[in-house]
Amino acid sequence: MQRRWTAAAGLALGLAFGQPSMAAEPSHAAGPSGVVVEVPASSAASEIAAWVRKTADNGGLPFLIIDKVSAQVLAFDPQGRRLGATPALMGLARGDISPPGIGHRPLSAIAPEERITPAGRFLASIGENLGGKGILWIDYDAALSLHPVVTTRAADRRLERLATAAPDDNRISYGCVNVPVRFYDEIVQPTFKGTMGVVYILPESRSLAQVFFATPRAATSASGVAPNE
Repeated sequence: MQRRWTAAAGLALGLAFGQPSMAAEPSHAAGPSGVVVEVPASSAASEIAAWVRKTADNGGLPFLIIDKVSAQVLAFDPQGRRLGATPALMGLARGDISPPGIGHRPLSAIAPEERITPAGRFLASIGENLGGKGILWIDYDAALSLHPVVTTRAADRRLERLATAAPDDNRISYGCVNVPVRFYDEIVQPTFKGTMGVVYILPESRSLAQVFFATPRAATSASGVAPNE
């Protein structure tokens, strides 16, 4: 999978550092102007966080909750204590299931309606892109990762999209989750360094019960050295 990915450096967006707490508590992120805005966690993210703590579904591993509807990523340590939260960019298209074979296609062959961030529970690990930059592999077969925001195409206005308070304009990627550089470097990288972790991507067209509670637990392992946007 020869896909070009360029990490953005020097992102002015801040990140929200949370004290050990329930995911429902609001976090804050500073935009490029330095203005601090609230980034409240959704009720769905709070429900999943509480369920993970109660059932120990994370198996003693650090975990992320990715809420596509609210365009937010929340990070937790192995004990379920929140480490931080941030706005994020998601796949352009709404949906919960990746198209078959999506991870083996060039970006130019992925139609707008196929640019989905899939829902589910995944085993994730730190890897590298073709340029040697760190990314968090969520589902290698689907070329799905979480990485620092890509700013290669100025027309995408990805930094501006991250800075707005509303989540509606955060749908722009080919399916990967884009986060501020600082959040990746200071939260994701050290939290997942030397260990696997669990990523819960919340659904938007199905219910939480259908995705997480109604079927036996399954997870996709992540490994490899290939990027996506």
